[in-house]
Amino acid sequence: MRALILVFVLALPSFAHAQSVAEPRSWTATPFLNVTFGTSGDTSTSSLGLGGAFGYDWTANLGFEGEIGHVFDIQGDSDNIDWSLTTFSANVVYHFDVRRVTPYATAGLGWQRSGVDVDPVDPAENTVPAVGSDTEVTFNFGGGVKHRLSSNVLARGDLRRFQANDLSPDHWRLYGGITFVLRR
Repeated sequence: MRALILVFVLALPSFAHAQSVAEPRSWTATPFLNVTFGTSGDTSTSSLGLGGAFGYDWTANLGFEGEIGHVFDIQGDSDNIDWSLTTFSANVVYHFDVRRVTPYATAGLGWQRSGVDVDPVDPAENTVPAVGSDTEVTFNFGGGVKHRLSSNVLARGDLRRFQANDLSPDHWRLYGGITFVLRR
């Protein structure tokens, strides 16, 4: 038992040096580029997109952020279908205290707007292309890592799953971004 206490006491200072890159009571802005894949069971296509997040780190561990993301065409291999997605979400972010990089977990709730534009397969048919859109409630969950590049700039990588409630497609999103820390 004494050996266990001694190991704990000797290890305690190393845990104290591990701290999150999130700064309490600070605002952040993160523009990002993303790849969306695994769309409603179809893992053969991936699509590019972009977005941005604006957050508030309440403590070194707990933060909140709002984000918007847009995917240009989730059916990128098809010449006849253009299917875009736009997500709006409010998320809770929990930062873990680890050295060098800060892993985090996140979950959120929001809306997903899906827009479909279908061209006719045979132009000689003289038909009007199908156009449609849908807005649904969606939730997301995932995580990522942040790494400090300078006092006010962080590199960020994130993987999330988006689940829509009805017709809008579910999908995975992998993104990389640069977070700018805006002081309070």
